[in-house]
Amino acid sequence: MINKQIHEFPIIYTNPIPKIALGWGAYQTIGDECKAAGMKKALIVTTGLKGTGIIEEIKGVINHAGVAMEIYDKISSNPKDHEIMAAYKLFKESQCDGVVAVGGGSSIDTGKCIRVIDANGGQHVNNFTVFLDPPFAETLKKMKPCTIPQISVATTSGTGAEVTSWAAISNTKAKAKVLVSGPNVQSTVAVVDPLLSRLQPRDIAAWTGFDALAHAIEAFVTKVQGPYSYGLLLRATEFIAQNLREFTYNRMSNTACERMAWASTMGGIAIGFGAGAGIVHGLGHQISALTDCHHGRINAVMMLAGERYNQPAITEKLAALTRAMGVDTTGMTEWEAADCWFDEIEQLLEDLEITPGQLNQQFGVEEKDLDHIVKVYSNDFCSQGNAKEFNYDECINLLKSAL
Repeated sequence: MINKQIHEFPIIYTNPIPKIALGWGAYQTIGDECKAAGMKKALIVTTGLKGTGIIEEIKGVINHAGVAMEIYDKISSNPKDHEIMAAYKLFKESQCDGVVAVGGGSSIDTGKCIRVIDANGGQHVNNFTVFLDPPFAETLKKMKPCTIPQISVATTSGTGAEVTSWAAISNTKAKAKVLVSGPNVQSTVAVVDPLLSRLQPRDIAAWTGFDALAHAIEAFVTKVQGPYSYGLLLRATEFIAQNLREFTYNRMSNTACERMAWASTMGGIAIGFGAGAGIVHGLGHQISALTDCHHGRINAVMMLAGERYNQPAITEKLAALTRAMGVDTTGMTEWEAADCWFDEIEQLLEDLEITPGQLNQQFGVEEKDLDHIVKVYSNDFCSQGNAKEFNYDECINLLKSAL
């Protein structure tokens, strides 16, 4: 029988976008937002952010509003399932009624997971992971909606997690990075303050900033990208191309700092508008699960190889991204313009002192790891939305070329 379906993804769904407080000094509204959300005692979830003074400052803001608090500051990069369960235990034992997540994606995603666990009887967080198989829509139907409020305070220039409805965590037993979701899991309020993101050290600024670019690029070239996200992603790409270098080496540049904060959140919003990600995120997730490397860094390391793999399917989109990065493509064919994109990314990586590929030397990835990485990726949303359809052998060869 002829398949009469016109589009592979005929219906694109959007996720709820929370209220966003964006601007210099926005962190000073956190106490009032806690009160408005009905919190009497908040659990602050964070990696600690030692040496920045951010947690101490936010504690003062929340205390001034008359809201009590407890702190869990043992979240690490690529948040581990056991860290999340420990944070949930403290949440319950301390009788908290809300979450204030302060940091990058690790802290913000942990906050989401605490709320999913609380809404569903305290079960282990790994019970709420969503995959292609079993179908994620069926899994979500069995889950109760989150009722605990969350204020998400972004302190990096790249997470976007403050405005998405997904949480990426590490299942330590399965050695896999997986997604957790649930009804009403999005933040109650997202606080995006350039004053906080300028306190990142240089390497984290580069890695998280490139993560924002990875969101913009991957969401733009994905098969499920819809019309709502198109302009947001090109604008985010433009902001990052113009400002990431300066932001990395001079975070006291107000313009660069502000526009990187905008771009990061714009990428997250666009993903929520139905765009998603692809092979760079999909393979990168699993490499970080095995090696615990930084999420933004591995996206940067895998970007050239991943999109070179996709290039035949995304020529026009790469050409559009080249123009968004400020390259004059007058007189070029679309393929020539697309090829220029790789030159621009290669130069950007060099300027940020990030080495593409060399997975073995940089992270200790070995050829025996590749089968596991690709098999987990095959059941990830990123493999479905990637521009080129999933092929096991091709993905193995891609990773071998990047070893």
